[in-house]
Amino acid sequence: MKRKSFIGMMALALALPTLCSTAVTAEELAVVGTGSGMAILESIGKAFNGKNAGMTVSVPKSIGSDGGIKAVGTDQAAIGRVSRKIKENEKSYELVYMPIAKMPIAFFVNKSVETQNLSADQVCAIYSGKINEWSEVGGKSAKLRVVRREDSDSSLKVLLEQFPGFKEIALTAKSKTTNKDSENCEFIEKTTDTIGFGPYDMARNYQVNILKIDGKHPSDPGYAFVGELALIYKEKNFKENIKKFVGFAKSAEAHEAIKSAGGLPY
Repeated sequence: MKRKSFIGMMALALALPTLCSTAVTAEELAVVGTGSGMAILESIGKAFNGKNAGMTVSVPKSIGSDGGIKAVGTDQAAIGRVSRKIKENEKSYELVYMPIAKMPIAFFVNKSVETQNLSADQVCAIYSGKINEWSEVGGKSAKLRVVRREDSDSSLKVLLEQFPGFKEIALTAKSKTTNKDSENCEFIEKTTDTIGFGPYDMARNYQVNILKIDGKHPSDPGYAFVGELALIYKEKNFKENIKKFVGFAKSAEAHEAIKSAGGLPY
């Protein structure tokens, strides 16, 4: 009996170094930053993780592009994700900016809304407060509830740069402002008669209706309003795991993962 116990203890002792070494080599690469494009990056990470045992790419909750740039710039994180270019006052961080996907910016509504298509002119009229009822755009008789994003939001910046007439209007003061992509989608999902905008890759995963704009759906070829998702890192960190993941993010397999999540390969 003692001999069996001794043999069992020896077997466990021999196994422990192997178990410990496995735990040590199973490294996590957290890609920190923006909430825009999270579904796209999660899809790329899942494809990468399936091919790379001993390494896991994770996509933590959003800290915004600003937070991602600061975290990587101050060496609190090795790699980040952003939905905007590096600002002039951030260039001292000496970050590498590598676009990996284009993100359609969608308009979407609560499931209670019957309208399925809006013209660009109607969108501008809604967001300027000139249209206040869904019945004015082919819907039911109900008050239209407008949801917008904060001034620094990347989706809003895309619309101001790309959407016809959007930068010429003053956004209605009667709108609700949300400060995160997830908060935005959750509010529109649960609040009747609302309309909002944001990254298509995130909105498509909520119980909302995605609108066509001038007959085009965000998944259609030629949809005109797109943002940019990019990875950021420091040149000194471009080795081993980061180099492996960045290389994968530009591959044909990553392109398929991007498309499956509602994005467009860069």
